[in-house]
Parts: sequence; structure tokens; C-alpha cells
Amino acid sequence: MPRYLPRYGMAPDWVRSNRPLVLVFLVISFGITVIFQADVDAQGGAYATGVLVLISSAALAVMLSALRKRQRAATIGFAVITAVFVYTTVANIIERPDGVKIASFFIVAIIVTSFVSRATRSLELRFTEVDFDDTARRLIDGQAASGRIQLIANEPDARDEQEYVDKEREQREDNHIPAGDPVMFLEITIGDASDFTTELTVQGEERFGYKILKVDSPTVANAIAAILLKIRDDTGVVPHVYFAWAEGNPFLFLFHYLFSGAGDVPPVTREVLRRAEPDPERRPAVHVG
Repeated sequence: MPRYLPRYGMAPDWVRSNRPLVLVFLVISFGITVIFQADVDAQGGAYATGVLVLISSAALAVMLSALRKRQRAATIGFAVITAVFVYTTVANIIERPDGVKIASFFIVAIIVTSFVSRATRSLELRFTEVDFDDTARRLIDGQAASGRIQLIANEPDARDEQEYVDKEREQREDNHIPAGDPVMFLEITIGDASDFTTELTVQGEERFGYKILKVDSPTVANAIAAILLKIRDDTGVVPHVYFAWAEGNPFLFLFHYLFSGAGDVPPVTREVLRRAEPDPERRPAVHVG
């Protein structure tokens, strides 16, 4: 079982524990015994294929290492050894293909379960910790003192003054935010989308007179949800976040979200919040206009 899969959300989180894995491997062992009818000779071909593939891979790795170090004699020697093991592996597979069948089954099983796990776990909060720097905390506390925290989700582009002027005007008109109500911008920059669980460090910034919270994250919706819940827990004020609808096919957005962490952010943010906070009275509010 590849131990790195849970980190990328491509396996259930319980596979980090040893006891459940022992039970899984026990079931697999019984299954293989039943398939081969407890015949040691019948299992020999499958075992030999696995060992030969392992040794062939090791020989190839050593040959490539010697080649990179420009060790000509070692490279030639290990190339011959690699060729011998590759030939033996191929011959064994042709004669007794059981090993390839079993290996192919496990490869397909891992790929399928990884995809299903990534899809089903995509609506988790996914962040172990959310930290605010001093500026971010000061900006949040300033809005909390007014009794209402309102965040405008903004996809950072040029980050010039005109971008913030247009975004604020658009959101106040579309979502009917009163002109006198203070607002902050929340900007998520996509990092490595393959990371599933990580820590978030939110930085505060005042730019062109606008208050901005910005963070690097592997996903947009999950990060926004985690930040909103953290703000609620720290201040006691239930925050509101405002979005604009995206133009495009929602099904394409779904696949985009699974693989890149972006996609149609508002409905995903709301669903992540719904699952993380069952009480509607304490759940941060999502507005889309």
C-alpha cells in the first residue's frame, strides 16, 4: 500500500493506521490462497514475477546511477545484468502469466480506489491548521468590533486599484451590500493542487485603502471554508462571504475542481461548510450574485 496516497487524498485516511491494513492484507492473503487453491507451486510463478520485476528495477536504477556518474565500466556491467534480468522476467511472464494478472488487478484497484477516494474526500475541510499573521488578525478584529464580518472573494489578477474598485462595486450591487458596510477582500492563490492536507497561513494587507486577506492553498473552496470557520471561532461573529457566479458548464467545473482545486467555487464552499458545520445558525453565510 503506497503510504503517500492519504496525503494526496487518494486513499481513505484510515490507511495511515496499521491495524486496519493488517486486516485488509489478511483478507487479500486468504483470497489469493483460495484463488490458487492453496497450491504453493501455482503461486510460485506469481511470486517469481514479483521478485524478478523488483530485481530488474533495482538493476536498472543502479545502471542509470552509474551512467549519470559517467562510470563507463560500471554502466556496461550493470547494463548486462539488467538485460539478463529483464529477459528472465519476460520469459517467466510468458511461461506463467499469473503474476502479471495479479499485479494488473492491484494496479487497477489502486487507481480506481484512488480516484473514488479523491472525489469523495474533496469536500472535507482538508486543513490541519489556519494561522493569521498580525496584520490579518488586526483587520479581522477591526471588522468584528462592528459586529459584522463581510468578505468579498476575489480572484487576484493585476491587483491594481481598478481591480478592487470594480470588484467592490460589482459585489455591492449584485449582493445588495449597503454602501456604509465595511468589507474585506479574500484572495486565494492556487499552489500545488496535489496536496490534500496542509496548513494555511493567512496574511493581511492594506492596498489602495482596501483591506485584504490573502493565502496560498491547494484548493480555493476548502480554504475559504476553513478560514471562515476559523474567523467565527476566534471572534464569535459569523462571517459572510460574497461571490459572483462563474460562466460555464457546472459539470466541467466539477472535474476542474477535482484535479486543479478551482472550479465553480461558491456551491462547493457552501457544501464544505454544510458538512463541517451542521448548525445553520453557526454556519458562515455564502452569498452569490
